[in-house]
Amino acid sequence: MAKCNAMRSWAKWTGLFILVTGFLGLSGCATIKLGPSYDKPFKEQVVAETDGAQAKVLLVEVKGTISDQPDKGLLGKAPSLLDSVLMQLKKAEDDERIKTVLLKINTPGGGVTASDILYHELLAFKERTGKKLYVQMMDVAASGGYYIAMAADHIQAHSTSVTGSVGVISMTPDISGTMEKIGVGVNIYKTGESKDMGSPFRAASERDKTLFQNLVEEMAQRFYGVVQKNRKLTDQQMNEVKSARIYTGEAAKQAGLVDSLGYLSSATQAACELGGESKCNVVTYRYQKNPNASLYSPNVSVAPQTPSMNLLEAPILNHALNLEPGLYYLYLP
Repeated sequence: MAKCNAMRSWAKWTGLFILVTGFLGLSGCATIKLGPSYDKPFKEQVVAETDGAQAKVLLVEVKGTISDQPDKGLLGKAPSLLDSVLMQLKKAEDDERIKTVLLKINTPGGGVTASDILYHELLAFKERTGKKLYVQMMDVAASGGYYIAMAADHIQAHSTSVTGSVGVISMTPDISGTMEKIGVGVNIYKTGESKDMGSPFRAASERDKTLFQNLVEEMAQRFYGVVQKNRKLTDQQMNEVKSARIYTGEAAKQAGLVDSLGYLSSATQAACELGGESKCNVVTYRYQKNPNASLYSPNVSVAPQTPSMNLLEAPILNHALNLEPGLYYLYLP
């Protein structure tokens, strides 16, 4: 009986401790740090080892919406996708044993500027270091995901990958009709006819529509130029690409958008040979090492996401609902 009472007392005080420390952390009275520290140096980990190999292939994951906004989680913030990739490139730059960076792309795209910056930085990295860049497309490498792939020396897709969607999208809500029905108005004081262009509180004028479409077309022309420069497509092929259609990996290869079809396991050896080596170890950078990691494990930890049962926050709608005003190289099915 005494033993049981002691166990109950221990359980009660343990539960109370967890409750109090959780409350203190939320109230700002104490700091409880859980999960990885994103301001700490990366740790290199070998995820695929080859006997006798000295050279390395660095596996870098590009997953999620391309953005320069930090990833938010229940317990804190992680670096943005853009920042995460650039930090890894910075570390890899000084390692002469890294011959090729293998980008594992799984993204529907993202912001026009963030996508363009990442494309530019990948090209600059190659020019500074002489290292090669190999892309392996996963589930989706569409729109901005395809844009950044244009920096690669070789692009490989799965047969089941979805890519393409070469184009620009911008969406602005219009709730002016609903406001009229419920008798609600908004007073707007502005200078210039177009100062509130895109406001959800009034219907778009013909001038607004023309200006927005011109912006979209201008950004699309930039995208088309990047594709044409790197893929050397025929006019007929480019006309099909400009429809912003999506392609399976097989169709993308036939259309000249990718170079080969295959799996990540074959991409590692091909990336090694692209860098002029016959044997390479495949390494990743992590905040915390994972002794069970494989080629398919996330290579940089992200902030844990808060689970939600709200339909409006379901993954199928996340991209559309979380967009800030702007122009996007983004595939939105």
